[in-house]
Amino acid sequence: MRFQKAIKRMIALGTGAIMLSSLASAAVDLANYPAPFVKDGKFSGVLVVGDKAAAEDVIGISDIVSSLQFAATKKVTTTSAGAVSVEGDAWKIGTSTKKLELSEDLTTGGINRELLSNITTFIQKGDLKALDSGTLTNNKATSPFNQYLYLLGGTTQANMDSGYVIYSEDDDTDTSADWLYFKSGREIGRYLIEFTTALESDVDDSAGSSSTTGLFLTDYQDVDVTLFGKKYTIVTAKRVTTAGSDVILTLMGGAGKDSLIEKQTKTYTIGGKDYEVTLQFVDADEAQFVINGQTTRKMKDGDTDKLADGTTVGVTDVLYQDYAGGIHSATFFIGAQKLELKDTNVKDLASSNAIKVDDNTIDDALVTIEGTDSNSTFKINRIHINMSADDNFFVPAGGKLSEAIKSAGGTSAEPEVLFTSNWDIEYRGLSKETTEKVKVRTSGSSEYDLEFIDGDGNKVSVPIAKAPSGSQLIFGEQSGSRAFVNKENRTIKKDDYFVLSDSTSSRKRGERPSYVLQYKGSDKVTNDNPLLKFKNLGSSNTIEQTYSNKTTSATVGGSGNPLTELATLKVGGSDFTVYNADGDLRNNDFALAIDLDASGGITSGNVTLLTPLVITTKSGMEINVTNESGGDSSNVVFVSFRIPDESRDGSARDSTETLAATPMGWNITAASAEVQMTQDTGGLNLNKRINLRTPSGQTNIAYGYDSYGDYYTYETPTNDPQQITIEVPSKQRSPLVYITAKGASFSETGASTTDAVTVQRIEVGAAKLASEVSDVKAQNTILVGGPCANTAAATVMGNPADCAAGFAPGEGRIELFEHTNGNVAMLVAGYGALDTRNAAQVVANYKDYKANFKGTKVVVKKVNNQLTVAAPVAATTTA
Repeated sequence: MRFQKAIKRMIALGTGAIMLSSLASAAVDLANYPAPFVKDGKFSGVLVVGDKAAAEDVIGISDIVSSLQFAATKKVTTTSAGAVSVEGDAWKIGTSTKKLELSEDLTTGGINRELLSNITTFIQKGDLKALDSGTLTNNKATSPFNQYLYLLGGTTQANMDSGYVIYSEDDDTDTSADWLYFKSGREIGRYLIEFTTALESDVDDSAGSSSTTGLFLTDYQDVDVTLFGKKYTIVTAKRVTTAGSDVILTLMGGAGKDSLIEKQTKTYTIGGKDYEVTLQFVDADEAQFVINGQTTRKMKDGDTDKLADGTTVGVTDVLYQDYAGGIHSATFFIGAQKLELKDTNVKDLASSNAIKVDDNTIDDALVTIEGTDSNSTFKINRIHINMSADDNFFVPAGGKLSEAIKSAGGTSAEPEVLFTSNWDIEYRGLSKETTEKVKVRTSGSSEYDLEFIDGDGNKVSVPIAKAPSGSQLIFGEQSGSRAFVNKENRTIKKDDYFVLSDSTSSRKRGERPSYVLQYKGSDKVTNDNPLLKFKNLGSSNTIEQTYSNKTTSATVGGSGNPLTELATLKVGGSDFTVYNADGDLRNNDFALAIDLDASGGITSGNVTLLTPLVITTKSGMEINVTNESGGDSSNVVFVSFRIPDESRDGSARDSTETLAATPMGWNITAASAEVQMTQDTGGLNLNKRINLRTPSGQTNIAYGYDSYGDYYTYETPTNDPQQITIEVPSKQRSPLVYITAKGASFSETGASTTDAVTVQRIEVGAAKLASEVSDVKAQNTILVGGPCANTAAATVMGNPADCAAGFAPGEGRIELFEHTNGNVAMLVAGYGALDTRNAAQVVANYKDYKANFKGTKVVVKKVNNQLTVAAPVAATTTA
């Protein structure tokens, strides 16, 4: 038992992380070690020691196990689309069950938007450290508090017109881009600090004595409070009138706070700049400083002054002991911010005043203080700061709301509307996803080709519309040949292009691999081994499919015209039945009918019989190409693009969470033997249509996003046909919006390809005692210890009568045995226990002995304290 425990302990500790290579096959040769004991990146087999193994055997097996973790690596190549990472205090808008989605700029059809507040109404502790709970303690009580930020004020927006990400055009520069947008007059957010035990103060007169008509709330004064992660001191707290129920609080916070004695000098570093501060003068209620040679005005408690470089200094306390030896000092902030919070009626929820920051009124930051006033005791329960936009704010990718406020307002901007200026809302752009490109592009001026990525990841380019003359339009490339076929009621002639897409119920919309093939002709049935020939436009491979005239048949549309089954075409893991559509197989290149949707036949019930088969790209976009007139010719070819979603499209993948992407469509027509394409205005989804915008400074081009993150580029050159390019992400692109506290920083990585190794462990239990192995030949085995010490080794060696036969003193032995079932055993043994350990060391360090570590058997000796490996010497016979 002690040996078993020791082995398991070594396995658990020594092989917690193991990197193994994967080999398809391995000949029975030591030169291929660690094969075949390593298969598909994992250890394949067991390691076996005798039930009464010597300590040297146990050490030997642990050496082998330890070496396997460095034996080889399995290389895995991964391509990532890039990512945004954040350091510091930040909360990404989104939850485990709901993510923010890109809103759409619709010209018609209402709105398709998602607001920040649709994700969550508010954030609090646990979301952002700056909103952590805390306590305030003064002479009256200890008051715990919680902090909240209500996104967009936490109220419902009937118009859904502010606080979302959209591709649009900003007001100032007419730049078209994706923006985080806040509408003028709408709430940005509402900050709330809520005291679970009311913050309390006596009502005092100027002398500090209780008075029902007093104005001073002295118990609030000099109390420190952290608001949105920034520490402030309540410098003054007063009732506004003797009637009560009104309050004005003056708070001060800043980069540095200290106290100086009169004439004392200290140097402070603020924002990388040194400030030499001397308390020049103090009297009963005022203090004056000299800072870097500039003399401030005389300031009372709560007063501030601004230095020449814009830095604010503010006084929070003046101490003047008017007697010999008394202390003359002042407490001050440098780099200060002064806040004034005022409410004329704490008993209602209305706001009567805007906040003041450094004596400037911030009109769009309104204060509400909730509490009670008994004229002897004043209590504060909640303080709200309601922050609204005073202009349309467009936050660009990589930008901050505070910067957008400054940009929109110029010299009159009030970024202080973001209460405390210690937080921000940042937009880091759309998530980086791998993409494919879908195009309707010209081939000359008379043809449109459709490009997309097929189910195997190959690019397909297929002609869908050709203008041979005048306003005539051909569906495909050429009338009578090289037509584009996506309906099952159409016969397929030689050189025609056709779509295959498994649309059976087992495949969800958006996950149905599509392919385009070209029929390259057929052998007549009288040929030996007649073939149907196709070209896969994606892979360019030729498919040669044998066929025979089978008895099963189908009919088209219940017409009674029989279609004889010829073959089954296997593409993309699906079966598509091929039928004879000519009736006569005695000629080469006869026409075909094909079960395009893998439904098992061509009948009137098939979706694709009379309606076009939808193409699904690799990334899940559906492309519907419709010949509006039918046949090979047409007046209009309609092309639409859609991301299917289960919320709207039934049996579809869950592409989006809330906002199903609006489909887009274009009409292809012809004029003067040239193709042309115009955006469809008829509407595909309740008359919705995305507005494609032309950026300022550009012409003949327009761009737009749908809610999935498909990026449309519509080119409209003056003298050439229009073109469409759509960048389709492999999964929905999400807007990356963060609430950040000061100090948070972001970094971005672009798309990258990395090579990594898999780390896989040898499970505990891979090492066994011989008695625990019921059939030693049932798996690959590494046997440590010879037949005298290991019954499993004895079984593999045929249970020799003399268990020491073949072993010589001072020699170790490594030998491979192949069983009839293909499994392999490797014997690692020696004449004595020390010889076994020497052999195990060679196996563990096999790379050092590669020159001789080969064949099916080697002998290990220790010569001059060095291990040697050699092939066994053949026995000689004498006459």
